[in-house]
Amino acid sequence: MRIEDEIHQEEFKNDHRRLLANLLFTNNWVNQQLMPFFKELGLTLQQHNVLGILRGQHPKPVCFGDIQNRMVDRNSNVTRLIDKLIEKGYATRDICAANRRMIEVRVTEKGLQKLKQVDDKFPELFAKFHNLSKEEAVLVSNMLDKLRG
Repeated sequence: MRIEDEIHQEEFKNDHRRLLANLLFTNNWVNQQLMPFFKELGLTLQQHNVLGILRGQHPKPVCFGDIQNRMVDRNSNVTRLIDKLIEKGYATRDICAANRRMIEVRVTEKGLQKLKQVDDKFPELFAKFHNLSKEEAVLVSNMLDKLRG
């Protein structure tokens, strides 16, 4: 559906304003799809993002700064997220032997199992994006990369 129809606006002053409204509206729509999906699995989107970063480095540890730099939502409180993941048994935190000021975070086997559970359910989530072909998905993604410069 066109953004004009979604927000009941006849027209925009220019194409860039239309783009901005569309991006903001679409971001909210995507979050409305993601939040219940992850909630059903006992995670938040940000917790899943951190677990994915940890899995990508497994079995090596990842320090807090690297996690923060690699997150999709960089405004998230990494310390709080990691505390929650440790509380759930999905991650561990240790002081680095070589540099005692650095904290190393690792995904646990339980965390890897949780990620497998999420991966197995992803087709259910991706079905909500069925109206884009693979080629269109690549095009939109590339255009968003271009937008960010």
